[in-house]
Amino acid sequence: MTQLAHLHEQRRPFEDLESALVKLALQRPGDLHDDAVDALRYVIRFSKMHLVRNRRGEDVDVSDRLRTLGERVIERLSPALTEHEDLWMAMRSAPELLRKVREHEQRIYQNSALDPESLHAEVCTRQLVVACSGGGGSGYGYAGAWTLLHRRGLQPELIAGTSIGALMSLFRARRRVYDGVPLIEASKRLAWDTVFRVLDMDSRYGIPATLRLYLRSAIGSLFQTPDGRPLTFKDLEIPLLVVTTGIGVEAFKYDMKYYEHLMDDAVAPGARPGVSRIRQLAQIAGIFRDFMSTPDALREVVFGADPATHDADILDAAGFSASIPGLIHYDVLRDDRRMKALLDDLYSRYGITRLSEGGLVNNMPARPAWNEVQSGRIGRRNAFVLALDCFSPRLRYPLFYTVQQAVRPNVQRNIPYANLYFPMQRVLSPLNLVPALPDVTDAMRWTMEELGPHMPFIERMCNPIRELPAA
Repeated sequence: MTQLAHLHEQRRPFEDLESALVKLALQRPGDLHDDAVDALRYVIRFSKMHLVRNRRGEDVDVSDRLRTLGERVIERLSPALTEHEDLWMAMRSAPELLRKVREHEQRIYQNSALDPESLHAEVCTRQLVVACSGGGGSGYGYAGAWTLLHRRGLQPELIAGTSIGALMSLFRARRRVYDGVPLIEASKRLAWDTVFRVLDMDSRYGIPATLRLYLRSAIGSLFQTPDGRPLTFKDLEIPLLVVTTGIGVEAFKYDMKYYEHLMDDAVAPGARPGVSRIRQLAQIAGIFRDFMSTPDALREVVFGADPATHDADILDAAGFSASIPGLIHYDVLRDDRRMKALLDDLYSRYGITRLSEGGLVNNMPARPAWNEVQSGRIGRRNAFVLALDCFSPRLRYPLFYTVQQAVRPNVQRNIPYANLYFPMQRVLSPLNLVPALPDVTDAMRWTMEELGPHMPFIERMCNPIRELPAA
């Protein structure tokens, strides 16, 4: 077990306790005063701390000092909150636990370089982190989630995406202040012939396929600096992670020509797949299974997390993440020495020969997002991870059910890292890769309607809590 996986295992009981407490308080608003609820939440959050960044930017490890306290908190509060669902039962333990928390606070201040302001910031505030799954056209509803979070005053501090989740996240990560206009503008200008082309071309970094993805010609102008330079991960105002799959040579069961022409009969040049030929797309599921049968040859490559990728063009990373073996090919064939040198170094270090669809290794990047928070990327480590999944298995689109089932194991491994896992129900077809603007607005509305009932919980979990009053 990795160090971060062990840390997650240690912290998860406290995350479950706070979630249970907040849900009970929302269900029974008259049982406890908000101040009492906040006091219990303070106890839970305080007890799970490990590394806390002080005012000098140093990370102070307090985990050893809090281990016994944490065990006591779990012992006293878990039966009340998770077994009996009794707020008053939990409150009866509050005087003892509050006294112990105050004692531990004083010892920490006396015996470490941690100051009260930094400790209170770690305990009293939570950073919103959003992870978005892949799923083709089903992911256009993510724009509705961005809109709803903005209207509720909830600011993401880090975003992670796979495939369409990465593409949609580009629009949110570019600016801290939410602006939905670029996405609407992109929807107006998108057309099948500008986004995809069917033509023979070389491949260097991606897996050849029938359709070639041309992100730069479609939306490149929306992701440039004022002087016309393509945006890199360092340029984004909100940290962004993009999950791709690095594939070793041993994973390929066929030569590259097989993947390049696999879907030629299913996709007419310059047109959407014909309904009568969509069944041929089931071959994609076979390719997914082929690659997944050699898991040791697949590497999770997270652009934006690996420091060597911070200078990478965000459109290139999203393009690789959204490429589908046999169907959609993305590559860097332009004259760009900087980006090619970055990719060559990446391929060498990871021992891979191609980059492709991120969903092969991780279609729900809650874990990479959580890990990045714990690494100190956004300063504090008390994050609320909202996982949005547009590709959970559903029989509405039976063609894709096999692919959904194939990626489900890696999704399930990520769900425990989310404070709220939200599988979207009403979505566009995964095949609707270039939807018209009315389709996009419908998808946004559906997501807002479905996510709306969860917003009181998200808000309560993310809004600051009160500091403990003096004893």
